[in-house]
Amino acid sequence: MNRPVKYLPAGRARLVIVVLLLTFAVMLPRDIYLQLLDQSTLRQQGQMRYLRSVPLPASRGIITARNGQPLAVNVHAVTIWADPAILEKHRAQWAALSHALHLSRAGFARRVASGGADYAYIERQVAPTIGAALQKLQVPGIYVRNTSRTYYPLGAVTTPLLGLVDESHQGASGLERGYNAWLRARPGRELALVDGHGQIVHVAKVQRLAHFGHALRLTINPQMQYWAYITLARSLHHFHAKDGSAVIMNVHTGQILAMASAPSCNPNALGSCTNPADYTNNAVHQAFEPGSVMKPFVVAAALASHSVQPDARFNVFHPLMVDGYAITDDVRHHILSIEKILKYSSCIGASKIALKTPEQIIYHMYRSAGFGRKPDLGFVDATAGVLPDWRNWSLARHATIALGYGVSVTTLQLADAYAAFANGGYHLRPELVMGQAPVATRIMPAWVARKLRVWLQSVAEPGGTGILAAIDGYHVAGKTGTADMANGHGGFYGHTTNATFVGFAPGNHPQLVMAVSLRGSHIQWNFGGIEAAPVFRVTMRHALQEMDVAPACQHGPIMRITIQRGENLAEIARQYHSSVAHLMDINQLRNPQDIDSGTLLKVPTPKGGKNICRFAAPLVSRAQAEIWSEGGGGA
Repeated sequence: MNRPVKYLPAGRARLVIVVLLLTFAVMLPRDIYLQLLDQSTLRQQGQMRYLRSVPLPASRGIITARNGQPLAVNVHAVTIWADPAILEKHRAQWAALSHALHLSRAGFARRVASGGADYAYIERQVAPTIGAALQKLQVPGIYVRNTSRTYYPLGAVTTPLLGLVDESHQGASGLERGYNAWLRARPGRELALVDGHGQIVHVAKVQRLAHFGHALRLTINPQMQYWAYITLARSLHHFHAKDGSAVIMNVHTGQILAMASAPSCNPNALGSCTNPADYTNNAVHQAFEPGSVMKPFVVAAALASHSVQPDARFNVFHPLMVDGYAITDDVRHHILSIEKILKYSSCIGASKIALKTPEQIIYHMYRSAGFGRKPDLGFVDATAGVLPDWRNWSLARHATIALGYGVSVTTLQLADAYAAFANGGYHLRPELVMGQAPVATRIMPAWVARKLRVWLQSVAEPGGTGILAAIDGYHVAGKTGTADMANGHGGFYGHTTNATFVGFAPGNHPQLVMAVSLRGSHIQWNFGGIEAAPVFRVTMRHALQEMDVAPACQHGPIMRITIQRGENLAEIARQYHSSVAHLMDINQLRNPQDIDSGTLLKVPTPKGGKNICRFAAPLVSRAQAEIWSEGGGGA
């Protein structure tokens, strides 16, 4: 059955057609404008949402030790950023984001609001696990970018030396700052199409190429650096000193093998290095009045200028009055030779030698040895110390500058200067970066350096102020120093000292020089021979073993042993208190591996089957060491 067809009334149909035509007439001009006249604006708006200029990552240069062991490396990290406009629409998920970032919700909100309209940093250089947790949440407007951060394998052992980098991966202190132009990376930029999660879909254009930082290879020996820091930190804690530093140098090349400072901090632990004192390199940034360690330089100046003769003797029984001031010794002696003046650290004797030597001669010796000069090692704001011009010296200054007062030095300068006694009279420019040729300048005659090398060995012998620096099996030469700590107002703190020891070993054929200083100790017996000398002893013993420097006993009688299966030359050298180099020499071996089991090998002969060393550090009581550290070893 067909239903009848109903038609709209003619008037209503015309009304509908008129409405449609009017609507079309209104929309058509807008559509024409958008499609033809404003299409570039629309395209730009679309690209702003999906086409972004993103950074091309580049790694900072690594820092390595002389043997290639990494000291500062780059490890994978992520940077978290947000688009506040997009993220605002997903506030319901902010609690989950805050939890993944280990932030409070209020803290997260502050970071989102701290940026611009479409970009805000949330976290920089954090662990990749945080980025992975955020990506699992898939919250629009929060983005994860792969980057890197600096990791220091030795932690606090190298912090004051290497320094720190800031959040933008630029050097902030230490060598990281001094060599920042060499180490820093220069990230590039690229124009890329990204999806709603910030992932790159297509790279449209490379806007700037990325440039990686250069590697920096230091002269540092990691083992020596470790022992210098560990022993220094232990002494600092034991004697309640304010800070301290230690430097080890090769006396023939000027290469710095260790430069340690305490206190320190672990830069790998978040929030650990907030106190500047914990990452200050005291070896180059902290100058102090060094005390009696300066006496050998006055002796060198006097001998070189023939102001005194090597066999001169001085009466030190009575106090020496200079400009109304009395110079005294802690322990009274009578007639002393120059060697004994150094051994007992006689202030009266050293001042008498100084007053016999023209001021200009002493000043020139100090200056030539490196005092008063800023080291060129890459440390920003390193101090040159203070060395007053000799023309302004009073008579009292002339006498007391030999005692380490009126002059301030750094630990690095002391190690550098003492190398001249060890190497035959040459000042060597300190080097901290591998590949630089030694720069040597003669500052004293060879015979003067030789004399002082012999005399300074008596300091670490029984009765000497540096007896606690003696190392079993090795001859040690050096000098103790103790100075009251200046208060910055023309006076001194009561019972607070700068304690120092500088020495080299082996004393007869020196290879290494080491300076140790601790500032601000205020306990009883806070002398250089008590606080600093043991740091030298422990560290230098390990350093000599590390360099395979044989003890004095290696030149004894020779016997032959049969090499057992599995033995190697290094193990045999340790067993017989010798060195690989000496065993190779006496057996005429070209390579340490040139030994076979069952064959005969020449080794030093043990004495009594127990101890093969002919030179042994004497056993001394603490009371003896304390008395001798004051110069009370006897006349």
